[in-house]
Amino acid sequence: MHGRIVDVVADVLNEQDVAMARALLAEAMLADTDTEMATRVSVRAGQPDAVLRIHGHGFRPAAEQLPCAAEIRAHPLYRYRAHTGDTRPTRLEDAVRAGWLLGEATRRVFETLQISAHQVEVTTAPGREYDGWTLIAPSPIRRLQLRPLEEHARLLRGLDSHIELLARMRALAPAVPAADAPLLTPREQTVLHLMHAGRTAAAIGTHLGVSPRTVHKHQENLYRKLGACDRLGAVLVGQRTGLLPSPVAGEEPVAAGGARRV
Repeated sequence: MHGRIVDVVADVLNEQDVAMARALLAEAMLADTDTEMATRVSVRAGQPDAVLRIHGHGFRPAAEQLPCAAEIRAHPLYRYRAHTGDTRPTRLEDAVRAGWLLGEATRRVFETLQISAHQVEVTTAPGREYDGWTLIAPSPIRRLQLRPLEEHARLLRGLDSHIELLARMRALAPAVPAADAPLLTPREQTVLHLMHAGRTAAAIGTHLGVSPRTVHKHQENLYRKLGACDRLGAVLVGQRTGLLPSPVAGEEPVAAGGARRV
């Protein structure tokens, strides 16, 4: 089965911005599984807290509302994974059916985060305590929706591993947004990065699974927030404020159609 996950391989591997690379992978999984939120979760032995990175649509919890490592360890999918060693994409309902019940504490976490119990977990680093993605949908997830995750499991793990390695490399010399950098939504950040890559509105819409009209609305919001008049201006402001990687010395910005300016 061909899908968006396969389509983004080159983009992920060529992307030098960690947040953008992770967003590309998240958007591909959401599109292929018809889910609406993807959360990258990491829980490591000896570390008191968890690392969560949320992509997609819907409610955005404040940092203090995010679950801690102990709360994640109480999640049925974590307990199922830890005790069975099963590395296949697994729905929450399957873990519950296997005996790993959904406790009241976990239900309260779901209420705080305003998420449903329709979830599927995708392990990306089986050798670690808990590293992977949790995909969340507003309605029950059918077995058929797991097929792209199952068929491209090794590819997903490879791309995720590449992104995490890139993140460690970037941590040695992190890019810090300027003090005057505007606050963008995660979707606006994704659109800005795709504009930086030279994608047209139609191509961005196809990539994100939305209409060109929706992309144009995101672009209008970007222009307003960045104080830009066009795509090139938005990209230049993004680079100046640290929202986008700075251009390599001697390299010109990418124009709207994907060609270098001459």
